[in-house]
Amino acid sequence: MKKKLCVYFDYTCPYCYHGMTDLLSLLPQYPELTVEWIPCEAHPFPESAWVHSRLASQMMLAAAENGADLIRFHQEVLEACFVKHLRIDDKDLLLDIAQKCGADGKKLTLDWENARYEQRVEDHNRLVWETLTLEAVPCYQSGSYFLKSHEDVRIPKERLKTFLDHVAEKEAESAGW
Repeated sequence: MKKKLCVYFDYTCPYCYHGMTDLLSLLPQYPELTVEWIPCEAHPFPESAWVHSRLASQMMLAAAENGADLIRFHQEVLEACFVKHLRIDDKDLLLDIAQKCGADGKKLTLDWENARYEQRVEDHNRLVWETLTLEAVPCYQSGSYFLKSHEDVRIPKERLKTFLDHVAEKEAESAGW
């Protein structure tokens, strides 16, 4: 039986960039894990930010429902933001990335025009910051077990791997997660 891993993240957060890169490199070692990606905004509009992630989060949700390879989508968006220094609040850039990752462009455009995913991003923001009261992202959850980020502190890849090992081996409870 697959274990569920929830990943809370923001595409514009440098700590998430490293955390997501680490996670994406580790995931092939854990075929027993299924991942639920929960994009949120570390700095929701109108809060000041160098670029807002709301549109990238919406496109990820749309891409997920329209057949995209989400691992590749995450890699492409993170690379666009942190390596190529492109604005990931550009609808055309995001649409191009989603299509390159296998999503149906016509369905994506229709979903976009209907603002189908705006409310889900708002719901994710409330879940992360109000309900779960997380301090920072990225954070990882499996059942009642969390690996939480702290403001301005990066989770080391080794710590993430240890968490994934315990989740995959059902040892999270005995390990004190």
